[in-house]
Amino acid sequence: MNKKLIPTLLLLFLPAFFPSCSCGPSDINYWVATNGSDSATGTESDPFLTIEHARDVLRTNSDRGSITINVNIKEGNYRLTSPITFTSADSGTARAHVVYQAAPGAVVYILGAERVTNWTVHDAGLNIWKAQVTTNTMPRQLYVNGTRATRARTPDYPNYYTPTSTGYSYLYILGTDPQIPPTWNHPELVEAITATQWKMMRCPVERVDGGANVIMQDPCWTNANVFPTPWNFHLLSWLENAYEFLDEKGEWYLDPYSQTLYYIPLDGQDMLTADVELPVLEKLVDVTGDSNTPVSYIDFKSLDFEYATWLGPNTSNGYVADQSSFYLTGTGHSANIIGHDPNDAETPGNVSLSYVQHITFLNNTFAHLGGIALNFGTGSQNNEIVNNTFNDISSSAIKVGGINSDDSRPTTSSQLTSENHIANNLIQYVGQDYYDVAGIYLGFTTQSLVEHNEIDHVPWSGIAIGWGWGLLDPGGFVGVPGGTPNMWGIFNTPSASQGNQILNNKIQYFLEKLWDGGAIYSLGAQGTSFSNGQLLEGNVAMNKRAGAGGNTFYTDAGSRFNTFINNVSLNNPLGYVDFGPCLKASSFETLCLLTGIVPYGADMGGCVPRGDEVFENNYLRDNLTFYDICTNTYNPNAPTNMVFTDNYRVSSESDVPSSILSNAGRQ
Repeated sequence: MNKKLIPTLLLLFLPAFFPSCSCGPSDINYWVATNGSDSATGTESDPFLTIEHARDVLRTNSDRGSITINVNIKEGNYRLTSPITFTSADSGTARAHVVYQAAPGAVVYILGAERVTNWTVHDAGLNIWKAQVTTNTMPRQLYVNGTRATRARTPDYPNYYTPTSTGYSYLYILGTDPQIPPTWNHPELVEAITATQWKMMRCPVERVDGGANVIMQDPCWTNANVFPTPWNFHLLSWLENAYEFLDEKGEWYLDPYSQTLYYIPLDGQDMLTADVELPVLEKLVDVTGDSNTPVSYIDFKSLDFEYATWLGPNTSNGYVADQSSFYLTGTGHSANIIGHDPNDAETPGNVSLSYVQHITFLNNTFAHLGGIALNFGTGSQNNEIVNNTFNDISSSAIKVGGINSDDSRPTTSSQLTSENHIANNLIQYVGQDYYDVAGIYLGFTTQSLVEHNEIDHVPWSGIAIGWGWGLLDPGGFVGVPGGTPNMWGIFNTPSASQGNQILNNKIQYFLEKLWDGGAIYSLGAQGTSFSNGQLLEGNVAMNKRAGAGGNTFYTDAGSRFNTFINNVSLNNPLGYVDFGPCLKASSFETLCLLTGIVPYGADMGGCVPRGDEVFENNYLRDNLTFYDICTNTYNPNAPTNMVFTDNYRVSSESDVPSSILSNAGRQ
């Protein structure tokens, strides 16, 4: 049998492998209910009150590991005051899993939010309502009747803010743009945002001097400017989080000092009856093993994980994006001309796992989350992420693997991230607060299988994999203009990026906010030969934002040993560069002239791939065009060994074999 068909065939038999109810006749069953008691016996008629107590009871059950144990959670809202944590003491075994699941027919919400009630009118003229909250932190999201509200902000590209070495200087001279002077009651709560090309950054204000000089907090401002123009913090895209910015329906602001929340309702919202959720927890579930004792054989089934935040960007680090949810923190980052840094932190997961094996997430919902929804970190092996729904996520929906040395070149087998399976998931509206992310991101992983997922409405790329721009691969290849060999070190052994497969995914409405990305974006060497390289087959990419420049199937810096077969690009017109508008005080003076004028990208492209790429039997807008405008003097002939065979130009679905279209996406 063709090895490539096995994962697809397995999907057809998922009900046999993952039955909807794990309650076998010999299983042990515990029950949890919102009207239960942690002094109860845990039976269906005498359930526990909390999932945490059920976990503690399981830890002491002598049958754990020899008999499957189910924790059946009855319908209701389970509001957490701290994350539910799991360690190796909670593990099952291959023949006897530990299962946390919704009871048959139940809808179970695991929530990290404070529900806000007792609203009163604060400003009748502007229809601003207010309510007291109990948290003394500053959560970054708010949801009203399940709809994400907008944190109070200015219009795009506020004018009259000129960049300085420490921030911005405001001076109105003339013009018709709205005047938004920095006369804020709490400037230390205000955030400046820049979004350009593949980057987005958020830096907090420290103070305003003389009513005009906006001094930004460090190290955020310094870190944001280690990158060169146009990837530094120059263009002011908007300002956010001041009471003075409250002027539109659906906007909110939280004063953490008085613990007062302000909100302007949308039409039809009744604040006396509305369900208002203010996320306060940063993690809902934390599953952490170690290199000697991983957590293993725990299943999470049919649960709703909702309403969590991430407070990291509130700090003086802000959010200085490198790429794909990785960002700069602390001090000591050297200025560079390549737009990337060798020492990045990672956005945390609201459901977070590391050093885990054989963990399953099946039929769950992840919604209204402020970080990465589901993050499998270092040492994640043989895990299943199958048939879940992700919607309204601030960062990526799924991340598997990291970018540090433990991930790229593990010193022990337990550190390797390998053989994880991401299949049949629906991912929508990610990157709501951080535009630089992908729907699914994979770092340094071995034999990852990403298949039959549907991804739509993403600000940058649909699926992104890899790291290093060639600088972390053997041979000293430099995949970025201006880089030099070995600038990030000398590496004599290959990385863990080997044998990955991205198959039969359907990706729509990508590059909705940024440009210079794609439906599938790959980076660095993905193997040491074609035999253990990366296979990308049967993926369908559609409906890119028309004006966004990018490469639909993007093999970027240092890419090597990728094979593209039977992939499809439909309705992904040629886009353009976008360096923001001209005639703003923070505009890029010359680059802004290129916005919307200079075309950028194709269906195939990269900057600068190493080579050894095969494109065979793909159905594309530009069947033989590979877009690469980048050069590096150390690799003047790159990319080499590029093979283009029997690719076809198409303009509609009727030009594509129906078998490819019907096989892409969820089955």
